[in-house]
Amino acid sequence: MRSLVVTAWFPDAETPSRTPFIVEHCWALQEAGHNVAAVHVNIGRRAHTTEQEVYQRIPVTRVWLDVTDPRSYAHVTRVLSAGLCGADVLHTMAFSAVLLSAPAWAARRLPWVHTEHWNGVVNPASVNPLWQRLAWLRHALRLPHVVTGVTAELCTEMARFSRPGATHVVPCVVENPHPAAEFPASPPLRLVGVGALIDRKRPVLALETVAELVRRGVDVHYTLVGKGPLMESLPQTARELGIEDRVELTGAVPPAEIAQRLSDAHIFFLPSAQENFFTAVAEAIAAGRPAAVPLSGGFDDYCTPENSVLTHSWDVPVLADAIETARDRFRESDPAAIAATVRSRFSRAEIGAQFSRLYRAVTRDASGRHASR
Repeated sequence: MRSLVVTAWFPDAETPSRTPFIVEHCWALQEAGHNVAAVHVNIGRRAHTTEQEVYQRIPVTRVWLDVTDPRSYAHVTRVLSAGLCGADVLHTMAFSAVLLSAPAWAARRLPWVHTEHWNGVVNPASVNPLWQRLAWLRHALRLPHVVTGVTAELCTEMARFSRPGATHVVPCVVENPHPAAEFPASPPLRLVGVGALIDRKRPVLALETVAELVRRGVDVHYTLVGKGPLMESLPQTARELGIEDRVELTGAVPPAEIAQRLSDAHIFFLPSAQENFFTAVAEAIAAGRPAAVPLSGGFDDYCTPENSVLTHSWDVPVLADAIETARDRFRESDPAAIAATVRSRFSRAEIGAQFSRLYRAVTRDASGRHASR
């Protein structure tokens, strides 16, 4: 089956966290036997510009949208309409793609599947005041025939805006073909966090928790992987807390190094204030490393006592307790058994199979509607 994947980010270097999500889902579709092409609408000032490329095995048309120029919207619609001419299914990924695809779709009415993982759909206030005022636009989710979310919590929220019965949980792809490594020797207790160094991820709170563990006499080391606006101030925070020799800030690193950093740790810890699927936690568990995190989203879909310790508090003593509980609970655990709780469930093969079932259902329903006219 031929699907046209439309996104407003892919492969935009300014939003790298979304690029792996979309690439992995496209690979899952390809490996399930679907013929996938993608259109990336890049919001910028290069109106009427279109480029063709193959990005990580995926044919991509990149088109620029100047939001101040009405002619640019018409150009984007023409590009999307051309892509839809050769497609059996429109598959949008990320909310902005719904709004941008609607005019082109209205002329052809192809079966439409939408995939969402953005925390702004669940909690508009976590994004910015402008989106909070515009969040009524979520009613556009009624256009796609099928709406998938990466967690049950996200689907519950989207069901308020989508067609009755349209929402389905399809999680993120978390592919890890490597054997789960044994835990490193201890002490120290090695913690790792992966995420953007922004206020919402609470990296300062993470350092305060490490300092609390040190006050309790725990020999601990914390590696924080990622970059962001807090990168320059966090070393000073660590010094003020007296833990500068126990904290490593790696900055941005390649995916292979992230995987190694996870394997080098005992426990994943990052007290983020708002998540949906929390891919970094799933990647840690798939590497055989338990998580100790506050429940800030729908990732209790897969975080269970078999692979994690969840809290409902962001208080430093509670977070420190969770880490110590995880240390004690999983000290003698088999990393392969921890990894097994998510690996097959989040594999490309499984996600591709789930999308294939939805594609068949949505195209079958569309055929029935056409025949009845």
